[in-house]
Amino acid sequence: MTMLAIETDGLSKTFEPPQGWRKLRRSGKGITAVQNVSLRIPAGELFGLLGPNGAGKTTLTKLLCTLILPTAGQAHIAGNPLHDTRAIRTAVGLVVTDERSFYWRLSGQRNLQFFAALHGLYGTAADERIHHLLQTVGLGTAAERRFSDYSSGMKQRLAIARALLHQPQILFLDEPSRSLDPTATFQLQTLIKDLQAQGVTIFLITHDLAEAEKLCERVAVMYAGEVQVVGDPALLYRQLNQQRQYTLRLAAAPPAALPDLHPILPSYETAPTEDGDW
Repeated sequence: MTMLAIETDGLSKTFEPPQGWRKLRRSGKGITAVQNVSLRIPAGELFGLLGPNGAGKTTLTKLLCTLILPTAGQAHIAGNPLHDTRAIRTAVGLVVTDERSFYWRLSGQRNLQFFAALHGLYGTAADERIHHLLQTVGLGTAAERRFSDYSSGMKQRLAIARALLHQPQILFLDEPSRSLDPTATFQLQTLIKDLQAQGVTIFLITHDLAEAEKLCERVAVMYAGEVQVVGDPALLYRQLNQQRQYTLRLAAAPPAALPDLHPILPSYETAPTEDGDW
């Protein structure tokens, strides 16, 4: 039986309004950010969570990383129930967008030494781990440069290195390619694939279907706090494209020429315009 890295059953989160706001609204209803989410993600999978802004993706991620508590439902992360926060936080690494917790005046290596100490890594063990991670994320030659001099892509790769310091089984990436240029995005995506090849389970949060199709084995589409569908991203992409409709105005092509469009337009309708075009 394949081990599950992430398993959720009816996971929900409702944020209650502040006390003062509750007095103004007689209903006193909170905001449900995540509703009845059930997922099964095998160990070693590169899984994507896809959805627009406000869909509940970040809230779900915080639940899975034990940063907030659920209102209802259950979950097991790396085999540990949600209430076992210490075991789960040892098993997961989290990379968020626009990371601001690094020390800008320190070098990349010094930053990692500080965070390694927080994980209980010191001395030779810490130095070897940091050296390995800097090489892994492609920052070996920039280890002594100040963090403030790093590009956006370099900062994001250092954030991934930090998340891997304690050798987590599961890596959560919250829109890691946002604000990156195409070159940095390609380098980051290559790194993500390499990490999966090393056996790390990747949970990728994104709003970019093309990125999900390129990287993920499966994706869950989330909207208004609920998971709408889980499946192969390429198949979902084709299904969504089939639902699109386009209007072409042809000034010179007669109706007899339209069958030539069949390879790219399997289904179409024609109608003359008021001025005689098609």
